[in-house]
Amino acid sequence: MKLNPHHWVVLLSVLLASCAAGSGIRIIDLSDYQGRYDTTDMSPFIRTLLENTAGDDNVKLVFPKGTYHFWPEFAAGKYHSITNHDNGYRHFAFPLTERRGIEIDGSGSEFIFHGRIIPFLIEHSQRVTLRNFTVDWEIPFTLEGKVVATDTTTSSVEIEIPDKFGYTFENNKLIMRAEGWEERILGENIVFDPRTMATAYRSDDYYIPKPDNFDISVSEKAPGRYELHTRFVRALPPVGSVLTFKGVFTQNRHSPAIHAMAASELLVEDVTIHHCGGMGLIAEKSENITARRLRVVLREGSPRMITTTADATHFCNCRGTVLVEKCVFENMLDDATNVHGSYVRVTEVPASDQVIARINHPQQAGYEFADADDEIDVVDGQTLLTKHSLKVKKTERINEHYIRLTFTTPVTGKLAPGDGLENMTWYPELIFRNNIVRNNRARSILISTPRRVLVEGNTFSSMMSAILFEGDMDHWYESGAVRDVTIRNNRFLDGTYGGADFPTIYINPHQKKMVPGKPYERNITIENNLFRTFNEQLLRAKSVGNLIFRGNTIELSETYKPYNNLPTIDIRNSEGVIIENNRYNKSGKIKIAQN
Repeated sequence: MKLNPHHWVVLLSVLLASCAAGSGIRIIDLSDYQGRYDTTDMSPFIRTLLENTAGDDNVKLVFPKGTYHFWPEFAAGKYHSITNHDNGYRHFAFPLTERRGIEIDGSGSEFIFHGRIIPFLIEHSQRVTLRNFTVDWEIPFTLEGKVVATDTTTSSVEIEIPDKFGYTFENNKLIMRAEGWEERILGENIVFDPRTMATAYRSDDYYIPKPDNFDISVSEKAPGRYELHTRFVRALPPVGSVLTFKGVFTQNRHSPAIHAMAASELLVEDVTIHHCGGMGLIAEKSENITARRLRVVLREGSPRMITTTADATHFCNCRGTVLVEKCVFENMLDDATNVHGSYVRVTEVPASDQVIARINHPQQAGYEFADADDEIDVVDGQTLLTKHSLKVKKTERINEHYIRLTFTTPVTGKLAPGDGLENMTWYPELIFRNNIVRNNRARSILISTPRRVLVEGNTFSSMMSAILFEGDMDHWYESGAVRDVTIRNNRFLDGTYGGADFPTIYINPHQKKMVPGKPYERNITIENNLFRTFNEQLLRAKSVGNLIFRGNTIELSETYKPYNNLPTIDIRNSEGVIIENNRYNKSGKIKIAQN
């Protein structure tokens, strides 16, 4: 039965009366009201339900197991900034704002989304639990085509596109279009291998670079079959592989599955995400977050090769504890997990106690860098090393890119334009354990936090490095030199197969100048892990103090043909390095380069 959205207000007094007596938790069980909402578009019902539920109520919303669709037309909406995504007017299926205790229990249901919509917004809320449901889109924000023929003389490939993707052919162009959205430029691309269900071996060779991927000439050979004329970096993709596109950078991250902003005590448990147009879970300025048995995986039987079009999970300037355990992350177009802070750059010193700073990365515009009483480190713009520490008295936003910070003490002589600022109040402890990461583009995890880090019991297999440490003030502006990291009892299997010379573990701070005796990263222990890879290099590090690599088992596999002859371990500009008691199951010795 199709209900007028305005009728839901009448029903809510009945719905909200359903309560667990004496439990202190208000139970709203939708199974008691089947037929009174429209499963083909639940957005207006959920919006009205939440609008009429007090924010300080302790609420549990229970869905009877089923399939529920959500469209943006009658969903809540506003102009919205999301770090590491594209800002704009966004719609939200579950706008969980100013909540003080709410649980969404899907009972194993499937939530199917249509068009550009963010399933869950958790904003200025505490004690939020999401569990027991699957997130997917009816039509994905990607285009994927099986390569059925190639021609090196014309630099062209023929692809077949399954019916499940939204696109049209106009004026010799393929345009991604469906359910109220479109991407007129195919843009960012990568090749997958359907035999391994992973990004293809040496996939970098088959990349269509800029500006070519902005203007790909297409001719229609038959319905669903198209010939693409363009330039590939080194070679045409193999027949049988799958060529995928996701649109243009700074336009294609609009619909993450879960966005947490200024949230605390967030639990995401037994949730599956098959797809979204951005990150699976993106959290910023939030604290104490747990992802347990979160599965970012392909839907069984689907022709898709891609799950999330960006990271599976991402934590920017969070604090407390970030716990990620017993999860499976596969086939993303970016990393499984990235934990970091953010550098902003000083542009002006207008008063003795003030600075104006710029938020530099385009996908951090509107980001909330600091609040009163936050501890700020001043870092040298060249070395990234700390110069001084300050405390914020007042913060003012000038616009999306510029902020004015007033400090409790004078800044004269402590900083200059070009230096960076780093918020030391907002960094979390990270526990990443018993997870599986596989078949994705980019890395497995990125670690940038000075708090304690434990990476334990995981299995990693990504096309680039499994673990990356990389602070920088020249591109992503991600901060957080590490001080206490333990990486133990993990399995590193056949990673770094994308074609570039990445090591399995890469410690690579972007310092324009290094200072002898003052490393950027400190106290990293890598022990009792299994490395079974076809490429030789396992660890490359620079600017590290107290680096231990011990008790690891190293085996060379024959899954792929090696394409470099780099030393097993390469250490530069570091101190306090210990390499001992490692087992190398191959004739010869571990090759170590150290400077």
